[in-house]
Formats: sequence, C-alpha cells, structure tokens
Amino acid sequence: MSHIAEGDLALYAFEPDSLPAGRRAEMERHLAECAECQARHDFFAVTEEDLGDLSTWERSVGSATYASLMEYGARIAEEDREAEVLLQHLIGRPAELAWTPLASKKKFRTGGVVRKLCAAAHAIYESDPLAALTLAEAAVSVAEVIPDDTYPANAVDQLRATAWKERANAQMLLGQCAEAHDSLDRAERFYRRIRNSGHGLSIVALVRASLLLQQEQFEEAMKMAERAELGLAHAGDNQRRMDALFLRACVTYEAGRPDEAVPLFRQVIEYGENTKSVQWIGRGSYAIGNCEVDRGNIGEASLQFHRALMIFREAGPEAHRIFTEWGIARVVLHGGKPSEAVRRLRDVAAEFEKRSMVTFAALVGLDITEVLLALERPKEIAKLAQHLFSVFTKAGILTGALSAFAYLKEAASAKRLTTTDVDFIRIFLRRAERQPSLRFSPPARSAEDSV
Repeated sequence: MSHIAEGDLALYAFEPDSLPAGRRAEMERHLAECAECQARHDFFAVTEEDLGDLSTWERSVGSATYASLMEYGARIAEEDREAEVLLQHLIGRPAELAWTPLASKKKFRTGGVVRKLCAAAHAIYESDPLAALTLAEAAVSVAEVIPDDTYPANAVDQLRATAWKERANAQMLLGQCAEAHDSLDRAERFYRRIRNSGHGLSIVALVRASLLLQQEQFEEAMKMAERAELGLAHAGDNQRRMDALFLRACVTYEAGRPDEAVPLFRQVIEYGENTKSVQWIGRGSYAIGNCEVDRGNIGEASLQFHRALMIFREAGPEAHRIFTEWGIARVVLHGGKPSEAVRRLRDVAAEFEKRSMVTFAALVGLDITEVLLALERPKEIAKLAQHLFSVFTKAGILTGALSAFAYLKEAASAKRLTTTDVDFIRIFLRRAERQPSLRFSPPARSAEDSV
C-alpha cells in the first residue's frame, strides 16, 4: 500500500478546501485503512489550530502567511525523508533498535524520527505489541530530549504526547495495564500544554476507555468512550469518532447486553459500507458474530465471522484475523464438532504465543480445557497446563498465573477438575493481567465435591 505524501497531509490539515473533492475523499478512505498514515496525520490534526494562529507565526517566522505554513510543512516533510533513511535498517529489527541509543545521537533527535517511530508502532501494535512497545519507547526517548523551542506552537509537546500514547497502546495489548495508565497520564499532561488540545485529549480518552474495558470497569469505560466520541465529533475526526462508537458497542457487549450492542455494531458496518472501508465492515461483522454466539444464533454467527475472516486475511491486521478464527472455533464447538474445535483452538493459541500475547493464549487454552474435560481426557489437560506454565515462565511473567496453571494440572491429574474450576481460573487470569501481584487461591470446594 502506498502512503499519502507529507505535503498532501499538511494541505489536508491546514487547507483542505485547496484539495479537489475527489482527492479529499480518496485520502479519507486511505486514512481509514492505513494506520501509518493515520498516525502521521495525527500530528497535523492536533496542531493545525495552533499552527494557523497568527500570533504563533508572527513570533516564530515573522509573517503569518500561507507561505509560512507551507514552509513549515516542507520542513516536516524533509525531516520525515531523513528519518526514513536513518531508520530504514532499524524499524523492522526491534531487538537491534532496543540496544541502539537513538537519543544520544544528535542526528536522530528530530521530529521526523519521532513521527516515523510512532507511525511504525501504531501500524503494528495490534499484531505485534511487543515490537510496537520497543518502537514507542524509542520514540519517547528521542522526544523527551528534543528542546522545547525546536518547533513552534508546542509541537514538541505534541511529539511527546503521541509517543507516550503509542507506548500505552502497546502496553495495553500486552496486559501491562498499570504501566499503560501511567503512559496515558503523561500523554495527557503534554497534550494539556498545547493550547488547542481537544483532539489529542479525545484520543487519550479513547485509548483509556479501551484500557478500562480491558479491566472490566464498564461504567468508567462507557463514560470515557462517550467523552471521546463527543470530542472527536467536534473535531470532525470521523474515523476516530467511529472508533469511539465501536468501543461503546464493545462495552455494551462485554457488560452482558448483546441485544443492545448489535444495533451499534450495525452502525459501524453501515459506516464502512458508505466509506468503502473494509476494515470497519470486518470489525463490525466480527463483533456481531460474538453477539450472535451469545444469543444462540450460531448460523448467523458463522456468516458474520466468515465475512470478517475474508477481510482480515486479505487486509489484516493479523490480530483481528486471529481473534476471528477464535470465534469460528467457538462456532464449530457449538456445532457439535469438539475435535475439530480443539484443533482450531490450538492453532489460535499458537498464534497468540508467537506474538507474545500470552494471556490470550492462556484463555484459549482454557476453552480447550473445557472441551477436553467434556471428552474426559484429563491427561491432555495436565499436559496443556504444563505447557501454559512454560509459556508464561519463558515470557518472564512470574505471577499468580503460574500457581493457577499448577492447580489446573494437579486437579486434572487427580480427575477432580470441574467446569467451575475452569471458570474460576479464567476470571483469575483476567484479573492477574491487570494486577500482577494478585495471588492465586484454589476455589473452595463443597462437601459434595470433596467426596
């Protein structure tokens, strides 16, 4: 996929009416599909009101003219071209990047380097959050050492805020919830130093709403998502406004109200059809598939999941494809094909492991456990529990999850594991992801269970 030129992005932010209507529509569709261009556009979108302020330009370049704006846009474009060359051998090598002290080298201390790192992190945080975290942390290290007066209109604060926000995105997907909240706090502080910071603060609210949803704080997540949607609508950012609407629908679904969530997800699909955005069609279809599974409409769920899968196989991101295949495995299970469901679930778990999304891998493992329990295959459950123990140990996640897997193995070996135990462990894993210090205590057993 080719990307939008920096000059066009600047014009789209500063002087959108100077672009032909067809070109504007084309760019809107591209931004809806391309995470990298969307991330680069955020810089312009957040600062365009400040950059268009006459007093800003009179102080910084002496003349508040269109030419001055375009001169600044040209400077940004040149920095981005230089960053492309400087980072070309590092962007795809996160391990090497992690050991490269970018901030200590003057040639890397530019806004272009920060934007390039942030865009690269944003493009992959859903499919490879560990690599995205390395990119985002490199962006933070550079942004923090750029002098405040390097660019007009507090643009350095915008760079720092964006870097911290991308760090939070990756941390959220890795289950580092406390760290993600801290990163968002830092991003918010930098956004508040920008005079017209509403758009940036709305983006932070959107990410925080996702984080609160992951922590199952549904009421707070809904409030934050509504705040984000209102702010993004005011800013005219339809793409991100739809993110907020989608998130409200997800909160409604996770709160146990799939009947109310379906109409919201259908709005997402309608938006995707109107804007020719296959990503929105895929995301909405996947979400409705989950709702229909919960509502017992397995045939409809299958149709929705397969529609989403065709899109994500073709256009990505990979994480969405994996989650969709998880949904299809659930449909296969409900369709009365447990062996086929287990095979599919094992493939999904392996995909999550490969991307260091180990908590999701464990949750899929518990789905497998329930099937094996129904098939009376305790030895396979014990083997699976040992595997999960090894996966978490290798990932350096030395939390109460290890005790939970040990209990799972022991209970399966003793042939006294129940579906209640599996549900108990599932709830614990979700909580342990948010509270690493949480200790695992085996579920209490009734006198009947103990016999």
